Formats: sequence, C-alpha cells, structure tokens
Amino acid sequence: MTVKMVDDSPDVVLKPIDESDIDFCQSLASQPEVREHQPLKQRTVNEFREEVRLLYSEPDLSHPTHPKYKWTVINEETGEKAGIVSFDKLDLEHKIGRIGYTISKKFWGRGFGTAAVAALIQKIFLESDIERIEADCSIHNPASVRILEKNGFGLEGIKRSYLQIDGQRVDHFSFGLLRFDWEREN
Repeated sequence: MTVKMVDDSPDVVLKPIDESDIDFCQSLASQPEVREHQPLKQRTVNEFREEVRLLYSEPDLSHPTHPKYKWTVINEETGEKAGIVSFDKLDLEHKIGRIGYTISKKFWGRGFGTAAVAALIQKIFLESDIERIEADCSIHNPASVRILEKNGFGLEGIKRSYLQIDGQRVDHFSFGLLRFDWEREN
C-alpha cells in the first residue's frame, strides 16, 4: 500500500517485516537518538528471526485472534528503509488496538513519521474491525506528539512513570483515535 500525504510529504510503502529487515532493525535500535525516547532492545539475529516467525508472520489484519503486526516503512522514491511501524490488538472484544513507530534519524524532519503513521492508520481501519487506536509517546518527544496530532489523534492524558527508558521511569502522553472520527475526516 502506498500512501501519499498532502503537501510535500513523502510517499511510503508498508512492507510486512521479514528476515531481510534484521540488519535494518538492529541498526535502528542502535541509534542513540532513536533510543532516547523508546525502550528499544537489541536482539541477536536468531532472536529477531524467531520473533518474526512467532509474532509477525500473519499478514491479515482481519484475522480473528492474531494480536501483533509489524511493517518496514519504505521510502517509495528511493526504496530505502525509513523506519518500522507496529500494531497490536489490545482488546479483541472491544476492538481496541495500539500503534508504535520508529523512524531512522536519517529521515527525521522530512514527514516520514507522519506519512508512516497515516499509512498505518489507513491500513488498520480499512483491513480490520478495530474501532479505537491508541498511541503513547514520551512527554519529552515533541516530534512524536506532532506526528500523532497531524494524524488526528487526541491527547487523552498522561501515564505517569509509564516506561523505563535508559534506566529512568518516563511519563508518556496517551493519545487516541476513533474510527468514527477518522472516517469523518477521510
């Protein structure tokens, strides 16, 4: 799926993650600037391979019980890998999911985060029955706040001492987006 954002935002493609993405994921998780706001953990090649096989092998978002999905964000113009996005079904009965995203520093400030999240939201709402998407970001990460706001997420609160990042408990903003609101805007 290719999504073109308004204005000068880049075209991105979401490619289901696979073993060919191991080196990219390891390099992404090793970038200090990326790790500053996320609890990314380094994995060995075998750990990553097993994670992809066990957790992310199902491509169908409408699968009734599969809970975890992950894609590599591809810059359509150059074919370069720009980041990773993920989607977890948190509550199947109530149709609630959560997204995550990590963009390589090389692509910061160029609209790739906003475009990747837009593509992910579109994919979720068009290919699944999810009614609510949640997202969290460090209160110290204004770029991530802007990505969510540009994509229609509303701030719903603060999760105090939510995640441990670099040995410190960090507060996170909690955002939400409803299918109803997204459909009304799109």
